[in-house]
Amino acid sequence: MGRQKDNDMAIQDSRHLIAVGFGLVLALTVALGSIGLSRMQAIYERMDVVVNEHNVKIALVTGMQNAARERSIILHHLAITADPFDREAGLQRFGQMASDFMVARDALRELTLSEAEAALLEETRRLVMRGTRIQEEVLELVLAGREEPARERLIHAAIPAQNDVLAVLHELLAYQSQSAAAAVGEAEEAYRYARAFMQVVGLAVLVLGVLIGYYVMRRTADVEAELAREKERAEVTLHAIGDGVITADTWGRIEYLNPMAQALTGWSATFARGRALEEVFRIEDERGRPLGSPLGSHLESMPDGPVVGLTEHAWLRARDGRRLPIEQGTAPLRDPRGRPIGALLVFRDVSKTEELARQLTWAATHDALTGLANRRQFDARLRELLAQARQEGEQHAVLYFDLDRFKLINDSCGHAAGDELLRALTKRLQESLRADDMLARLGGDEFGLLLEHCPLARAKEIAETCRQVIADYRFVWRDKVLEVGVSIGVVPLLPDSESPAAIMSAADAACYLAKDLGRNRVYVTSDENDVALVRRRGEMRWVERIGHALRGDGFCLYYQAIAPIAERAGQRCHYEVLLRMRDGDGSLIPPLAFLPAAERYNLMPAVDRWVIRATLAHLRAHRDPGLHLAINLSGQSLTDDRLLTFIYDEIEAAGVAPEQLCFEITETAAIANFERALELIRGLRARGCRFALDDFGSGMSSFGYLRELEVDYLKIDGSFVRDMLTDPVDHAIVEGIIRIGRIMNIGTIAEYVEDERVLLRLRELGADFAQGYGIHRPQRLDGPIDACFPVLGPALPADETALAKLNDNANG
Repeated sequence: MGRQKDNDMAIQDSRHLIAVGFGLVLALTVALGSIGLSRMQAIYERMDVVVNEHNVKIALVTGMQNAARERSIILHHLAITADPFDREAGLQRFGQMASDFMVARDALRELTLSEAEAALLEETRRLVMRGTRIQEEVLELVLAGREEPARERLIHAAIPAQNDVLAVLHELLAYQSQSAAAAVGEAEEAYRYARAFMQVVGLAVLVLGVLIGYYVMRRTADVEAELAREKERAEVTLHAIGDGVITADTWGRIEYLNPMAQALTGWSATFARGRALEEVFRIEDERGRPLGSPLGSHLESMPDGPVVGLTEHAWLRARDGRRLPIEQGTAPLRDPRGRPIGALLVFRDVSKTEELARQLTWAATHDALTGLANRRQFDARLRELLAQARQEGEQHAVLYFDLDRFKLINDSCGHAAGDELLRALTKRLQESLRADDMLARLGGDEFGLLLEHCPLARAKEIAETCRQVIADYRFVWRDKVLEVGVSIGVVPLLPDSESPAAIMSAADAACYLAKDLGRNRVYVTSDENDVALVRRRGEMRWVERIGHALRGDGFCLYYQAIAPIAERAGQRCHYEVLLRMRDGDGSLIPPLAFLPAAERYNLMPAVDRWVIRATLAHLRAHRDPGLHLAINLSGQSLTDDRLLTFIYDEIEAAGVAPEQLCFEITETAAIANFERALELIRGLRARGCRFALDDFGSGMSSFGYLRELEVDYLKIDGSFVRDMLTDPVDHAIVEGIIRIGRIMNIGTIAEYVEDERVLLRLRELGADFAQGYGIHRPQRLDGPIDACFPVLGPALPADETALAKLNDNANG
């Protein structure tokens, strides 16, 4: 307390001494310098008029600059927006900016202008007229819906013309600065005159001024030392906090970064100081689109008080390219009079928070033990499929699993063994399911399976496959080999199905019926005899129609291009032949509708022979040696001992070069009939035909057979290609197949290429060919085939109708 009182008394004495000294100086100055001051007053009044005039001119020129820039920004926004309301508002704003520009220019013309100013203003008028014509051209293109030409005209003509206008306005501003500098020179001359006049006063107060100056310097040094200590304490505080802190001046130039801000942005304080805030603190949205300056357009509009405006879902792009999710907020820095002197930006890395949120979300929808969807997620998806079935008439299926003898394993080996068994069975089941199927753990040893777009017959097959997978599994725990079975209930999910609760109740009942019938079996809720009769009648009708098609003209061929996407020697376009059936009304029936019946009743060899004859007939009729067609062969045809001889005879009879033909077999069929497939491949390749392994990767078991199969192409299963940009596993499989193909000098063909992003990624990975609706839609094979060109530039996106369908592949 005593020290504080002494300091207060010292400050009070200092104030008195300074007041007395400056009072004497002021008295002498007033007495001896009244004449000089009156002269300076006259000069200052003149300077005030000049300064006000320059300020008005600068404000008007600045207004013209802002209006010109705003018109370019609005025009660019009109060129990229598709919202009619947004475009209408933009047009009004565009016209308003032109009016603001003209008002400012007319106001400037009314002022007293020098010859240089008038010349620059006239040059501005000429350039504005030229730029306005170009902008109107761009606007016409935008209104006509020609966005791409509009953007090209905007970038290459309108913006350069607008820049010319801004350059002249900048010269006009520079001229104002020069005029202001001249006025300052006049003021300095007047000041020198007054200073000479006041030398007497200076000599009189020199001693007093030195004493007062010494005292003020000493007090100033004390204040500076205290300020330095305060600054040091503030910097230590900023260094210690875990948030990034950036300060910027009123122009948005960086003044300070604390260590955390340097670590997050990747910029050191030395290199960042003086740079624009947007250059160092680059924020984007989730899609990578810039969000602009966090300070907004005006510091004056920022609210006072603590840091506000914390923004979520923003991403910071660091100097090294890293993207970090952040929360950030800003606050203005003001002087004692309330005027803005800068801004404070505070931000933090929320990566761990985001990851925790993802983990919580995952935990809320998945089973912790197996990683499967939990009952909550299963019920939600069941409701979605039921709504879809009612709206679109789709058919799905629900399977209910209950493991047999699982409790015995828990009791005899412990829950650790049971948990490990559940994890192992889950993994094996997932490997045998489709990508769109949802397997969920509903309880201790109970599971549910949703089969999307799956008829009841197919659902039963999948259920039987799952049952066999579980029955064949031998679980080794320490010195014991354990076996379990499973009872599965199957119910259809139809448009007239009741509530999800009723469906699950029926599935549960079906599962228990399977247990009652002896366990380790599948039970379908519908009447077995009726279902079998309906299925048999339906299949027999298809068999009859297939027979008529084979004997008449019920089949027709389509083709789809397989286009090169890499610039490598020897690559050429070829085409896959696709099979369709004609309905009675002339419409086309897709292969998935009739081929299952043909496969069930062993009609595929006859269908394959029809396709081979029809394809060779087309080649014979058009005699185009550059045309190369790919024909699919079914797994049943591989078991036909006479197939190879049949193909030889047909090729010779047609007089077609074998090099024009490529035969495709699926990976599954090749592995299942390995010796026959090997014989067929070697025989046809010896004649000059080429061979492709279709749906490659679906089983991932054929890599070891590639050396012996000696195929020319690997057709990557489309299910991996379609989701490769969103599924890391699919992406890795596609990349691995392409790499194996290149190592073994086997061409790779990617199926289901439906958009430009997938095509570009395939090209980066080194795929050789692409096939799908994004490349070429199937066309009728009834005349000369359109020329196919390598897809070496940007791909064209497929239309929405095509993308809504699954990509056709040959014969289904």
